[in-house]
Amino acid sequence: MARKYLMPVLLIALALAPVKVCFARTQRQGPRNSIGAGVRYNDHVEMDEIENAEFDDSYLSYVVGFRYEPNYMWIVDAVLDYYPSGDDISYILSPRISLLRGHGFCYGMGIEWKYVKLESGESDWSDETYLVQAGFEMPMAGDNMLHIDAYYGLEEFSDSFEIISDFDSDRLTFGLRFYHYF
Repeated sequence: MARKYLMPVLLIALALAPVKVCFARTQRQGPRNSIGAGVRYNDHVEMDEIENAEFDDSYLSYVVGFRYEPNYMWIVDAVLDYYPSGDDISYILSPRISLLRGHGFCYGMGIEWKYVKLESGESDWSDETYLVQAGFEMPMAGDNMLHIDAYYGLEEFSDSFEIISDFDSDRLTFGLRFYHYF
């Protein structure tokens, strides 16, 4: 009878072990900073505002970022996405800033703009896009962390109150970043 329950208990323990490690870090004193780099899979770019732009709205961008954690539960996440080229677009730069709550698992909101430079020389800033962001971090060797994030883009800040009723999976994007804390 005991053997019947041993395998499910072991599988659950193995599945929860990374979660325990993620949340097991001790509470620290004072603020903490980190720098990082990674990639983001984008699938909700609005290019209607830019004339003569043919663009596949699914792309992989390169990300550099800076995180400031003033205390154990708050994070200011500043990121710059860079998409090098595609169709008639020379590059896209997307600065983004988010205020997140949590540790190990975090969630919050942010705002993002896109600067689009066309091959023809034209350029334009998009309107701001608001983001609901959630993610988690996994400890690596030393003071390094792997962050896995999901973002949900919103046209208006007021749309954040209707995410559940009007959820559209096409507005989800995902990011993977390696950070070094100092």
